[in-house]
Amino acid sequence: MPVKKVWNNALIILVITVGVLFIFDYILLPYYVSGKELKVPEVVGKHKEEAIRILQDANLNPIVQTSRFDQQYQKDHVIFQKPSSGNIVKENRRIYLTISGGEPLIKMPSLISKTVRDAMVTLERLGLSLGKIDSVESELPANTIVEQQYFEGRELAKGTNVNVKVSYGPMVGMIRVPNILGRPLAEAENILKSHSLKIGVRTYIHSASLLPNTVVDQQPGENTLVNIGDSVNVVLTQSKFGEVK
Repeated sequence: MPVKKVWNNALIILVITVGVLFIFDYILLPYYVSGKELKVPEVVGKHKEEAIRILQDANLNPIVQTSRFDQQYQKDHVIFQKPSSGNIVKENRRIYLTISGGEPLIKMPSLISKTVRDAMVTLERLGLSLGKIDSVESELPANTIVEQQYFEGRELAKGTNVNVKVSYGPMVGMIRVPNILGRPLAEAENILKSHSLKIGVRTYIHSASLLPNTVVDQQPGENTLVNIGDSVNVVLTQSKFGEVK
């Protein structure tokens, strides 16, 4: 490479370096050092939009950094600022703001099969309220909740009213099948009779461990709704296989 070209390149680099140093020493640094100093205003507790306007009017640079739930401050209000109020800073200094997201949301619990009183206690403990109560026909026991307005796990605001539907029991003329498993046949017949039901088809199976005529299966099963006077089919033990109707 010719010597003249080398010197030209070196001269260009030198000029650029001197220019950068000049700008830094005589423009940027003096501006930073001599920039106007300001006292940071108090914006905690103010609405986000008002806080931003106050800081911008003070020649500061508001930055909405985070948002979190806070019970002390309303939603969209400033709960923390950095630097805090009273600090002396330069013009255009960034002021970081943390904004309230309001109170935390509450997950809806399951109220199915609870009594109205139990449901009320459960909701109030979580910060919710029991709303309208309707009565409906249902296979679930009377005075228990069979339907809730919001599904379990849904997030609700504090104080939300939750409407429910309460069972007033099955249709008139129906009854729930009692449990007769493990009972001797005579005892099972008495239990069914006390519920206005009767023994239906009797199927026999061999069992070496249970006494003869012990109920080992029943159809319909326990708590099934049937008409008054219906039959319950049973499977009974005996020493030989067989079926009797």
